[in-house]
Amino acid sequence: MKHALWICLLAGCLNRSTADLDSAASAVESSDSTEAEGNVMMAAVDGADATGLVAPTPDQVALRIAANVALRWNPSGCATVSHTGATITITYNDCTGPRGLLHVTGELDLTVSVSATGVISVHGTSNNLQANNADLVIDADATYAVAGTSHTLTVATMGSGTGPLGNAIEHEGNYTVTWDSATQCGAISGHWQTDLGVRERSNDVDVSRCVGGCPTGTITHHFLRGASVTVTFDGTAVATWAGSNGRTGTVNLHCGQ
Repeated sequence: MKHALWICLLAGCLNRSTADLDSAASAVESSDSTEAEGNVMMAAVDGADATGLVAPTPDQVALRIAANVALRWNPSGCATVSHTGATITITYNDCTGPRGLLHVTGELDLTVSVSATGVISVHGTSNNLQANNADLVIDADATYAVAGTSHTLTVATMGSGTGPLGNAIEHEGNYTVTWDSATQCGAISGHWQTDLGVRERSNDVDVSRCVGGCPTGTITHHFLRGASVTVTFDGTAVATWAGSNGRTGTVNLHCGQ
């Protein structure tokens, strides 16, 4: 889901027409980094459910994650993996991966745990990790679940880094990434803030999209001093936006092509 791109397009409109709103640059960078973080984690963990195993151990789940790594990234051999017990280290070298991931380089370290009921959880941290032209410092706890063809990653994040435009990034919050392997449709929803305390910038995201189609749902960015803007997607290539100051407009999207 390219929700960062949509916010960027929207921000450009608002920066030209609404002088009283704070710059949206930090929101764009935060959204981009959060999206990339979730996609990197999902790409690593997806398929970790040990089908056929009764009460799988963390070591068994880690072995399955390690075995899937080479299947997810191009060119062949760009991602290497090592694991000891329930701990996995994935090293990327300019990899292209699923869910729009480009130029992924660096290290992702995962520690797997499994509850008594078989729920798979992963703690992820990064080392010199870059993805989609952003430097990412990942510190996240994710819970992975599968129900039929639906795959869900629920993430509690406290990340940071530097975005493509050079802005410092910090985000703290929770979001959920879902993907349906039968319909080829996915979604991201959640809330994260970029400044702690009362004076926060934050994003509320609830957007769905299928491969080859245009998105549906909404993104609301809350600026400092209480202002906000909401963009609404209706499955067409034109989204509408509305600011808390009453201004409205449309944004052309590059989708469905």
